[in-house]
Amino acid sequence: MTNAQRLDHVEDELETVKRLLVSTASYAESANRRLDELTIKQDRTQSQLDQLGVRVDQLSERLNEFVNQTQRLFNQQATVLERLEENQRSNNAALERIDRILDYLLRQQGNSQ
Repeated sequence: MTNAQRLDHVEDELETVKRLLVSTASYAESANRRLDELTIKQDRTQSQLDQLGVRVDQLSERLNEFVNQTQRLFNQQATVLERLEENQRSNNAALERIDRILDYLLRQQGNSQ
């Protein structure tokens, strides 16, 4: 092989290396752009997750307030029911006394006739 042929062969291989380097650089740039895009998407997703976490915390607080208020209402209802039952017992006792008094008065009236 002559020096000219060797030189042509080396130039061909250098051209091939040059094309490979250009291709590799292009691939690296593309990969870097894609990585940047993915990083931006990841940041957006993290931001959305953070906002969702805040919202979940707010809803949890509201749910706890609702549960506490509901428990207070149930307790108040139980107290009202206890008072109503007590009033009912008192009214029943008063009606029984009135009934006995009416029976007594009717018997008295029947004896006086």
